[in-house]
Amino acid sequence: MSTSADQFSRTARAYLASDVHARGKDLLALVELARAEGADLAVDVGANVGHTLRAVAPHVRRAVGTDVALAALGLGRGATSAPNAHFAAADAAALPLGDGAAGLVTCRLAAHHFRDRALALGEMARVLAPGGLLLLADNYAPDDRGADRFINALEAARDPTHERAETIDGWLALARGAGLEPRVAGTWTARLVTEEWLDRAQTPPAAAERVRRMLAEAPAPIRATFGIDERSFLVLKVLVAARKPA
Repeated sequence: MSTSADQFSRTARAYLASDVHARGKDLLALVELARAEGADLAVDVGANVGHTLRAVAPHVRRAVGTDVALAALGLGRGATSAPNAHFAAADAAALPLGDGAAGLVTCRLAAHHFRDRALALGEMARVLAPGGLLLLADNYAPDDRGADRFINALEAARDPTHERAETIDGWLALARGAGLEPRVAGTWTARLVTEEWLDRAQTPPAAAERVRRMLAEAPAPIRATFGIDERSFLVLKVLVAARKPA
């Protein structure tokens, strides 16, 4: 079975070139909130090749990106010129930082791959200083159970390291369970070109054909929810801003 470390090391170059990950309204909103914080230390969890880290680094004194995919970290180092930005190999469930070390923690488009999302959110909360801010940007599943099952099954068929895109209420509940005070800072949609999305994950041919079939045969309400057409579909994104009580 492929692990996240294997999967994202193998596909690191594709993610480095990915506009979906390098840009987006969710990233712009995250950076604006990070800028307002002016934290001394920011930690980006699940940094992959460092798109979010590079965007946040100019607005903090020091920024550290953590990930389990060593090849992704290596490419991230090579693409990052900011002298205050650094990378470290670490699992989201065991961050190599002391309690209260960071004023800001970010996690973008990574948490749906975490096997134990509650444990990972607990670690993010642990390393936050009192009054510090977690910015969690990720895909979310609709409240409708059928649509929830569909999008999570589609993601897992494309990349088996996908664990779960929570509903918005699910992401908020995880943040509250970690002792944080969350709010929704924004929601967006992003259109993905199906073949580019499959190529980025290096989805094996049989699994890729299953994904194409799921999209082509989706019932009308699912097609409407995710804007499915012959070549693309929509994913739903949320930015959660969660404050640690002072």
